[in-house]
Amino acid sequence: MSLKSAATIATAVVVMVGFVLISPLYFHPAGPETKQAIMLSFSVTELDNSVEWCKNLSSILNQHNLSATVFIVGKVAEENPQTVTVFSDKVDIGSLTYSNVDLTSIDDYTLKLQEVTNGKAAIDKAGNLNSKLFQAPAQATDEDIYSLLSRNGILADFSYNNQYNLYQDEQFIKHEAQTVQAQTYQPETILNQTPTNQPIIIKFDDNNPTSYIASYIESLVTGDFEFVSASELTGLSLTVRGA
Repeated sequence: MSLKSAATIATAVVVMVGFVLISPLYFHPAGPETKQAIMLSFSVTELDNSVEWCKNLSSILNQHNLSATVFIVGKVAEENPQTVTVFSDKVDIGSLTYSNVDLTSIDDYTLKLQEVTNGKAAIDKAGNLNSKLFQAPAQATDEDIYSLLSRNGILADFSYNNQYNLYQDEQFIKHEAQTVQAQTYQPETILNQTPTNQPIIIKFDDNNPTSYIASYIESLVTGDFEFVSASELTGLSLTVRGA
């Protein structure tokens, strides 16, 4: 073999080895796309028409086989247990205090604690469950909130804009989320935005007619989203039925 031929072969070997080494950087299979997580959140605060509203909402969610989360004022659940029992196992149930009171307006810690405790107790009794999630009326909280929730075995707090808090390692830890009000944030905006790792929490309340909710959801389900309950979002069992 001539020196020239040997040099050519050696060069070819070096090129091939280099290609093998760097090719994984350029020719790796694409990983699975992560769907945008969406948590539909509903608040039930009014006693009048609450059963019919919840029945209609449940029908809409069942029609599309959607997971969701519903927060109910304790007094509403106490007087109308169907507001709790009408929902399927795919729907988490949380409390909104007992009388839908702004907790920051109460100076007495014991009275604040009663509001949270009695609200959860009413939800649990109405649905024969153990609810471990909470949302403060008007999203109003103060420095007592973590003590109030932890003393009631509540593990998830959805009282805030652009975050939710989970009880982990004996403290509440902030988790970021994009929180929007349905009446001011149209489904087309969500359909057109770039997916992110942060979940989107879309909030409705019982001032929204269920016809509006049905139309909103009809639009949303045309997108490639993953609809999750609070339990599915957090990986915690936040509504234990049959408790």
